[in-house]
Amino acid sequence: MPRLLIAASGTGGHLFPALAVANALPISWDISWLGVPNRLETQIVPPKFGLRTIRVGGLQGNGLQKLLQILRLIVASSYVRKLIKKEKVQVVFSSGGYIAAPAILGARLCGVPVVLHESNAIPGKVTRFMGRFCNVVAIGQEVSKKHLFGSKVLFTGTPVRQDFLS
Repeated sequence: MPRLLIAASGTGGHLFPALAVANALPISWDISWLGVPNRLETQIVPPKFGLRTIRVGGLQGNGLQKLLQILRLIVASSYVRKLIKKEKVQVVFSSGGYIAAPAILGARLCGVPVVLHESNAIPGKVTRFMGRFCNVVAIGQEVSKKHLFGSKVLFTGTPVRQDFLS
């Protein structure tokens, strides 16, 4: 049974494509979810995905705030690394956002493949920087490609939940 860790957090723009991917996979897949406390995923990710949360955020603010965020990123990446080893995760999928950074770093430290999906025409900071460390960056719009230097890019479109189509 394949084991997948999905790292998606924050807004519907990150969560709903990730949910579409999770729900499209065969029932034989063992899927775990990584998110951030007090965000939308705590309300909409189904319990069957065993949501785990870590505290991570962007690098906004002054020097001290940025240093704190970098330390949180290091701690979160270590947690993800341990989670991947414990759960015997075979692939990591993220739809971008700040949660993607520790997920990508943790996966790379374990030698686990990473698929990053970007739905936006102009990729976010984490996708632009971390995409080069992923096995593939799937994009929802062709125009995104010009912003992803050093990344292996594949145009896939944006995954849509079956509920949305109904």
